[in-house]
Amino acid sequence: MIVVTLFLKAPPGSSVECPQLTLECGYGVAGDLSAAAGSPRQVLIVSQQTLREFDLAPGDLHENILMDAPTETLVSGQVIQIGEALIRPTFLCEPCSQLETIRKGLAKQIKGKRGVLGTVVRSGTIAVGDPMIQTSYRLPALAEDARGRFAEFVARIPPGKVVTMADLVLALGVTRAYYRVFPTWIKKAPADLPVHRIVAIDGSLLTRSIPDQAEQLAREGIALIAGKVDDHDRWQPENFHQGI
Repeated sequence: MIVVTLFLKAPPGSSVECPQLTLECGYGVAGDLSAAAGSPRQVLIVSQQTLREFDLAPGDLHENILMDAPTETLVSGQVIQIGEALIRPTFLCEPCSQLETIRKGLAKQIKGKRGVLGTVVRSGTIAVGDPMIQTSYRLPALAEDARGRFAEFVARIPPGKVVTMADLVLALGVTRAYYRVFPTWIKKAPADLPVHRIVAIDGSLLTRSIPDQAEQLAREGIALIAGKVDDHDRWQPENFHQGI
């Protein structure tokens, strides 16, 4: 499996072809629109076969790495090497409404074949012509469904730390539309899932969903300031997917 083309995603949503890319551990592709600490969507890998099947041009799917062989068989949690960099596949890239600007109905047709997302676990340069090598390294797999990723992520929030709703959007790799479903997931979470470590975007408590949240946080040493959790008690994004 060989790298055919490389792209940087640049505002406003365009793809710029590059002979090589620099990948930064825990961050993504240097200069790329999707690069972000804490995100499971730092790199998108797509196959030429997908482009041919759906009559698309390189860059149409806003991929970073275009390979000459199918990529959907990549397993979440395995670690692959391209050039100097190591990449951890996370989950399949779900089709979005932007694909409808290419061709009506494309988002539905391409479901399950849009490519594989990943995070960078070792920095390095990759170039056109580099092979993809499956290494012996393994990390825990991430769920394909957002609710499964929610349970996995919340279970790892350290005692004495909190995350905001915005942090959840970032860490789960979902759209802002999920703000509407998070309260339901919190209310229906099993008793052993520490959802009390989730706060609103501004640090205020979610007392409608977690009536005793202040007491639970106090037991972990988190004091409120004017009814809000201070920023120094937040779990920082660079730690969200590190070493798991």
